Amino acid sequence: MKKFNTPAYQGEKDFKQHPHLGEQLENAWSNYVKYCTINSITGNPWSSTYDNPRSWYYSPLVDNVIPTEKNTVAIQWNAFPNRINHYFTDLFTKKFGKDQYEDKLHELADIGPGVFGKKYDMVLTVPKNPCDPSDTGTKPFGPSGPRGWQDEYCEWAVTRDENGDIIAVDFTHENPEYWFHMWKVSPDIVVSLYQEILNNKNVKKEDLYLLDSSGHPVIVRETGEPAYNPINKWNSGPDANAAGGGAVHLTSPPNSLGAEIYLGAAATILRVKDNKVITDANTLICAAQYGQIYRNSDPRIGQNVNSLVYNHNQQVTLTNPIALYGQMPDFDQFEMPSTAGKYKIEDCYTVIRGEERNKGITFYPSNMLLHTRFSVPPGANFKLSDIKVNKKPLKWGSQIADTFFVQLAGTGKDPAAGEQPEKFPPVGDPATLLPNVQYLLDNNLLQASLYNKLNTFSNLTSCITQVEAGTTTDGIAVLTNGAVKGTNFDFGPGITVTVTDFQNVDSDTQLFLITIKADANTTLGEKPLSLYNNTSDPRYALSGVLEVVANGSLPKMNIIPNKSLLSIQQIEQVQKILK
Repeated sequence: MKKFNTPAYQGEKDFKQHPHLGEQLENAWSNYVKYCTINSITGNPWSSTYDNPRSWYYSPLVDNVIPTEKNTVAIQWNAFPNRINHYFTDLFTKKFGKDQYEDKLHELADIGPGVFGKKYDMVLTVPKNPCDPSDTGTKPFGPSGPRGWQDEYCEWAVTRDENGDIIAVDFTHENPEYWFHMWKVSPDIVVSLYQEILNNKNVKKEDLYLLDSSGHPVIVRETGEPAYNPINKWNSGPDANAAGGGAVHLTSPPNSLGAEIYLGAAATILRVKDNKVITDANTLICAAQYGQIYRNSDPRIGQNVNSLVYNHNQQVTLTNPIALYGQMPDFDQFEMPSTAGKYKIEDCYTVIRGEERNKGITFYPSNMLLHTRFSVPPGANFKLSDIKVNKKPLKWGSQIADTFFVQLAGTGKDPAAGEQPEKFPPVGDPATLLPNVQYLLDNNLLQASLYNKLNTFSNLTSCITQVEAGTTTDGIAVLTNGAVKGTNFDFGPGITVTVTDFQNVDSDTQLFLITIKADANTTLGEKPLSLYNNTSDPRYALSGVLEVVANGSLPKMNIIPNKSLLSIQQIEQVQKILK
């Protein structure tokens, strides 16, 4: 395989009229997935024990294994947020009664814990450490964000009429990283796609800009264009109307492609406790410290990947094109009203993006749906709220989410003769922390992202930071863990780093402001970064943080580098991100 394809091969459609830009996107996208794969195989040797290496996760760019029906399995889970069921079924049964608790669970899944808590005068909390029953501490139910609680790689926005009846529900499974990369290639195409997906010409380019604390767009040094705000007014929250809201792509912090690949690789390590291999889904998550216990998605993904290794002795990769894909609903769970006439429930269902069946160059099982919509066909004499789902009137979008699954797939390959998978104890804390990188990006972009609470409410840009050969670039921010003021930066030959400022964000998190000098004869391409406090430290590189491009290939911008350290408010935001 020469490259990773875009989700459901969507890039070919999105840039059909602009093939030269499409090629840029597809190359950048393939590189991003490649770096995610490399880092996921590396695991976490910096702050965990028994999480490196993950040698039974392979890259299809290295091992040429063609996905087929025989070596590829679908991994599916229900789209409804299972943590809502797990934590609140008993509580809601006591508070609202046996006849109402299901309705309230669905309402919570639609409107979120903040609005729900205010409406019913409740504070919704969950265990602070669900993997440790002895820890009696609690925390607010999350994740945070406009749709943070919709954490099964499925988010939705509901459109209602003036009477509060549902007239449309949009479901999205698209990862945010794809949209960041599209924006970097062409903001205009992103705007046109927003208008097309939402069927709303009111979407303007400036609506999608990331603004700083003064209300000004943050200009990206590498493009000369304003940065993208993933929780803009048209992709924010569970409600939609002509003036705002909507669900274009995923926003909940756990719903990222990088997290999916990292989880898949982590699950290839067999975990052993009391001389027994752990096979229970939630116990495995706690032992390996990937994902979130009691979700539908993370435990199912981890258990299925782990089973391919343990029960079938297969090395594993997530199947190209790697993405989260919605599946067709079980239409038998719907009951149409008597006024529906000739219309069937299938007539209320539209695939907006993706494919019902794979039309790509390799095998991929089941549906490849990225964005779907439930709405009443034009001219029909009924509303969505007249439809019943599992014998209950349709009041909430989450009732529909209950009727379908989300999927990814894994492709196995036989190991070399005599090769055995790693069997490690549960992940632990090392005696000495090694310094590691959390983020590397221009400081103006970092500070605006913190001001907008990205990565607490959504995801921070996934695009690689670029510098030109033969230039010096100031104002680069590096957030780290386990570093000290004298930590060294190693990008390899031809790259010199000068630390211009340093800030302890908390006891384990640090901010470096650095200047990067790339020699004129530096080899072009991606430069993995290793940090080390002492020359004797083992060095584990993080890929996909810096790329050296040809001199003159970036726009000449008169942007003053931001060299300010974090404010108290921004420090608090970083602590929320990294805790």
